[in-house]
Amino acid sequence: MEHPIENREAILKEVAPKPQSSVVWGAALVLAALPFVVSVPLATEILIWGLFGLGFNLLLGYTGVLSFGHAAYFGLGAYAAGLAMRYWNVGIGAAIAAAVAASVLLACFIGALAIRRRGVYFAMISLAFGQMLYFLALSPLKHITRGEDGLTHIPLVDVFSVALHKPRPIYYFIYAVTMIMLYVTWRILQSPFGRLLRAFRENEERAKACGFNTTLVKFLTLVLSALYGGLAGALNTLYLNYVPLATLFWLTSGTIVMMTILGGKGTFLGPLIGAAVFLFLQNTISLFTPRWELFVGSIFVIIILVFPGGIMGTLQVFLLDRKMARLRKQAGADPQGG
Repeated sequence: MEHPIENREAILKEVAPKPQSSVVWGAALVLAALPFVVSVPLATEILIWGLFGLGFNLLLGYTGVLSFGHAAYFGLGAYAAGLAMRYWNVGIGAAIAAAVAASVLLACFIGALAIRRRGVYFAMISLAFGQMLYFLALSPLKHITRGEDGLTHIPLVDVFSVALHKPRPIYYFIYAVTMIMLYVTWRILQSPFGRLLRAFRENEERAKACGFNTTLVKFLTLVLSALYGGLAGALNTLYLNYVPLATLFWLTSGTIVMMTILGGKGTFLGPLIGAAVFLFLQNTISLFTPRWELFVGSIFVIIILVFPGGIMGTLQVFLLDRKMARLRKQAGADPQGG
């Protein structure tokens, strides 16, 4: 009988270390040139939502935990950074640290309370927390958050004497942060923890049978995901120099779910691709009609029907099928070689 420790090592070895580092550098080159292809504001939004999606994808794509309240981490990060800069006049580093700390603490609280709940129950609990924060910012804390008007009068910030309120400097500042987090994500997926996440995605019951603490894995992934959300919220505040109340609204949670599924949940670049496609469609169609949601929703349905695994997920399956067909053909041409 195989020992549980050997099972645990075997299940991690079965998960190939993906993706390759060339994917990270390729994405870095494409995103560096993005402001020369689309408008700088659109490119900036793609980075912010793509970063938000990278964290959300770790939770949904790798552990299968669906959160309908991820706007809480994004919005709390945005408000924490904005409030710290407006009322305490802190620098950019302290503002980002405050945003990340606030979101991580919230995730620890929600995780300790509800991570054992499965499926729709956790989704509903996370949605409830998100909406509670929304209504707190709307009314009881209106004297601080400015309620429905959103948080304004946030001081402009510079980095090494470069004013970040101009389009290209703020884009490349957010680009630098996003690239760091993209590399961090890649390193996480290469690590034993990342392999455990992929093993978890392939077969949670088997991972549990091999002795892994699946509840702890979900909890840590939720906290990690909230870190990305808080950071993305802080960058959104630096970009807009304003915190709209909508950052805490459930539609923000729904949008990141759509972007992640559209790009391909459980794929490395899926959230970035999903954010780019969604925001490009939104910006383009809204030029012609104020009812852009109707058309974007219809296109979303069509894309999901054509690409059931999301854009990147379906592309990966297609490339894998081609590789398998080529290997079978080679094996058939050289029967002695096998």
